[in-house]
Amino acid sequence: MANWALPKAIAIKSQDFKDKGHIYRDDDHKGAVALGEESVYSTRARIEVEKAKNNDKYVNLRFSYTNRLVPYPLCTLFKPVKVDDDVVFYLIHAQSGGRLVIDSASFFLYVEKEPSSSNQGHLLAVDLDSLVRLPVRGNLAFIGDNAKYLKAFTWGNNYFQLSSDIPNDTLSRHQVTEQPDGHVRLTSIHWSALWNLANSGWILGNTTNANSPNTLFWPVKINGNTIALRAADGKFCQRRVTNNLANGSIGTEVSSLTKQAELWRNWWRRVWYITSDTRSSTGVFDETSYTGWSSTLVNSQDVEVTISLSFTYEDTKEYTIARSYTLETGVPTLFDSALPFVRKGGSIDDAAAKISALLQWNAANTMTATVTGKGSVTLPAKTSAVASYVGKRGTCNVPFYYTQADTVVNAPIGSLPVEVVSEGIDGLYTATNTYDFNLVIEKTQAI
Repeated sequence: MANWALPKAIAIKSQDFKDKGHIYRDDDHKGAVALGEESVYSTRARIEVEKAKNNDKYVNLRFSYTNRLVPYPLCTLFKPVKVDDDVVFYLIHAQSGGRLVIDSASFFLYVEKEPSSSNQGHLLAVDLDSLVRLPVRGNLAFIGDNAKYLKAFTWGNNYFQLSSDIPNDTLSRHQVTEQPDGHVRLTSIHWSALWNLANSGWILGNTTNANSPNTLFWPVKINGNTIALRAADGKFCQRRVTNNLANGSIGTEVSSLTKQAELWRNWWRRVWYITSDTRSSTGVFDETSYTGWSSTLVNSQDVEVTISLSFTYEDTKEYTIARSYTLETGVPTLFDSALPFVRKGGSIDDAAAKISALLQWNAANTMTATVTGKGSVTLPAKTSAVASYVGKRGTCNVPFYYTQADTVVNAPIGSLPVEVVSEGIDGLYTATNTYDFNLVIEKTQAI
């Protein structure tokens, strides 16, 4: 069996217990790892895959929400092993050689040295960096590779055809209902019916059955503003070319991406209002010593001297704002938020800074300021010493929820854009900064 390279950020499900959600760290049970986090979009389900420094066949699995590794006594390294082309895999514990499996009664994970069957512990990974979460409130318009909008079209059946020049016509508007595993169902506003994969391979708007697997679609990110939709048959929705009136309507033909399978979403402007939940923070981690300023001081006199100091140093704060959405459209994305940072004593100040700026999700941002420090040092006669302004540098994770305001185009034709507001609870804010500074005197010696 070949070694399998896991994506950098994943959520993990069980092949045997697909209805039990995703694995997460259960801090109510001393940090045990269990199945049970229903939504793939939850920050509790997000796992960062970190390759071992000495052998890249092995990985550490770190929960983003708590910054804690998947635990096991003595060793936290696992070897991922791919089973087949359906991206099923299992994890071998590096130190014991046992397999990570799931207890069928408690749904906690443990290492089993003698699995009961060859498929015990088989897992499924969702690549979170390619996961697409579409807006679930308001309406979407899709534009195809031919620069035409997708519209409702009737020719014996309720087709969807890439033939419109009007995004805010009722014919061109669709609404999303997301599923916990990442699939979506799409509703045609015109027909008040779900998109449905027909036996012929055409996508039709002809059912209200929300239990049919043929109404499920998987969005796939192509780039920053383009997606494709994979239907229940494993093939991608694309503009199909025919010699009749259905020409240009969408259906499924191939399981690989083509230009005709690309769809764009359509809106104008987006603003995010973020509210941090510092009560759910996992505290400060990766704390190190940090020297902001240092200088050698000399007292060449025959008497004790007190030296007044005034100095400057660069104070750099770093932060990342992340959430389950991974697709943007290139429209302005404005963040209006207070930013938490670690403060004196290691607690978290949930309003240490304020921003109202255009930023990107999941991107590292910095804030740098020149800070002036003051103090005094008393040196004995005929001595020198090194004076340093020493503090700490640490990182914190803070979950947040947010309000999202989209300026979109809606019907009727010719109407002004409207603001559609929705909410999310899947945010994770990470910040690194300095704090707890003190003036330190060292290396005092006679001159």
